[in-house]
Amino acid sequence: MEKNYYWVWALLLCQLGIGCAAREDILILDRRTTGLQKDIRELTISNEERYADLTKRIEQMERRLGAQLQPVLQNQAQTTSQQEALKVQLQVLQGRIETLEHHQKREQSQLNESLNREIKELQAKIQKLERPPAPPPETPVKTETKEPTREGKEETKEVKELPKKSAVEILEEAQSLLKKQSYEGARKRFEEYLKTAPKGAKTEEALFGLAEALYGLKENEEAILTYQKLIKTYPKSRLIPEALYKQALAFIRLKDKSSARLLLEKIIKDFPKSPQAKEAKRKMAGL
Repeated sequence: MEKNYYWVWALLLCQLGIGCAAREDILILDRRTTGLQKDIRELTISNEERYADLTKRIEQMERRLGAQLQPVLQNQAQTTSQQEALKVQLQVLQGRIETLEHHQKREQSQLNESLNREIKELQAKIQKLERPPAPPPETPVKTETKEPTREGKEETKEVKELPKKSAVEILEEAQSLLKKQSYEGARKRFEEYLKTAPKGAKTEEALFGLAEALYGLKENEEAILTYQKLIKTYPKSRLIPEALYKQALAFIRLKDKSSARLLLEKIIKDFPKSPQAKEAKRKMAGL
């Protein structure tokens, strides 16, 4: 529009300069110029209004977007804050876990050392018990020898002719006496079986039965040693948890609670699924 305006004036001046422009043409050009100026003003006003309206719409959009984005930004800020807090808590927890692991390892090491020391003391006690007592001095005893009578010779002959019992029969008799709590008779029969068949198929059961008979007679030290012989001779025996438990009870009878507690702990650790483990836990609670 501005180019057209200047062109009109240039044309007008040219006509004036050469003297060939008519008055009507000048008026026509003037009107055209005025019209063009009006169009320019209207166009300018229209552009300003449109610009103002556009600016207003942009501001409205910014406010609307701001209102929509504000909760998102707040949530994002809260999430970031929570993440940072969780990171701090995680670091604290990791530090606590490392501290607990360190204390646990140290306590485990101390416990193992204490347990090994107590086991050595217990083994020393058992070895001490295994030493046979010094035999008492022998005193000469005068015995009168008599000639056996005819009747005595016949009785002796009859006794010699009695059939001997087999090892299996001796063991069955010993076990039957043990069930009846006839401990002295059971002890003798178990000892007889072990002499008759020291490497028999039932030696393991005979050893355990002998230890049970000794325990029933309250001969605690001998019972402990017999149980220990079973444990050493048959390290994979199914009777070991029961043997360890009875050893612990025998030590309790001897007022040696520390040795008893050590054996009960061994049962719980090495045989956790055995019935004796449950009994060991109950017994330890009362020590």
